[in-house]
Amino acid sequence: MRYPSFLYTIIAFLMMTPSASKAEGILQTFTKGQINWSTGEVSAKGAHVPLKKVEGEISSDEQRHFEKKAVGVAQANLAAILRKLTIHGETTGGHIMGNNSEILAQMELIFLSTPVSSKKFLTDGSVEIALTLPLKGAFSQLILPRDIRQINPIVPLTQPKNEEPPTESGFTGLVVDARGVPLSPALAPRVVTEKGEEVYGPTVISREHAVQNRVATYVPSLAASGKGGFAGENPLVVTGIGTASGSNTDIIISTADAARLHSDPRFTRFLSQCKVVIVMDPLPSKKE
Repeated sequence: MRYPSFLYTIIAFLMMTPSASKAEGILQTFTKGQINWSTGEVSAKGAHVPLKKVEGEISSDEQRHFEKKAVGVAQANLAAILRKLTIHGETTGGHIMGNNSEILAQMELIFLSTPVSSKKFLTDGSVEIALTLPLKGAFSQLILPRDIRQINPIVPLTQPKNEEPPTESGFTGLVVDARGVPLSPALAPRVVTEKGEEVYGPTVISREHAVQNRVATYVPSLAASGKGGFAGENPLVVTGIGTASGSNTDIIISTADAARLHSDPRFTRFLSQCKVVIVMDPLPSKKE
């Protein structure tokens, strides 16, 4: 699949390193598409095969008609994948959408603006289409849990003269090394202590940043979370030691690591900005 040049920049940014390829990401595969948890994209395929083989040259009207049919199939497959997408714990996109007419109407508008990422016309008139939808932006705004609220920064009315502003923490983001942990990626994961206390989640996340950046980025190696990537030049690296009871999307870290995060209130700045990367083992390649 070939992308316009500007997409290479976006993909490289989300993958933490300019040389990373989509094949190196955390992929969840389905029969008619996939979720790339590293780039934050959902792709779905669709095809239309004419009932009768088209003889001779296909007219432009026929081509547009067949393409429209293929796009409709791809949109239906995209909707099916999004219903299976894990939001948090056992909650999926299907649970959020349900039969809610307002949400479904907004999803239809999102589908209309979802770009065609590849298109192939065959000699018999068949058309194969792929659509690619970013998980951030409009979709996240619609589907993220409502307990992730807008958090506005507190700005002092005046800055005392001859007083330097407080220095920022040396850490620029959080990397959770959860390799070896039976973890499932999700749109809104949490990080908790061994006692179940929330370290990262709705209480500290700004909805604005969650929508713009995603709650967390999943990568398959520490190298992919590397310096200068989404977690910044100097991320704090902690180790995941398990998943929370009843939720294989929530990562447990040690009390000592949680204490490091709580030791400086300025850490909440990069947490609220969702500068969080989760390193996890690749998902099984079997289709779901």
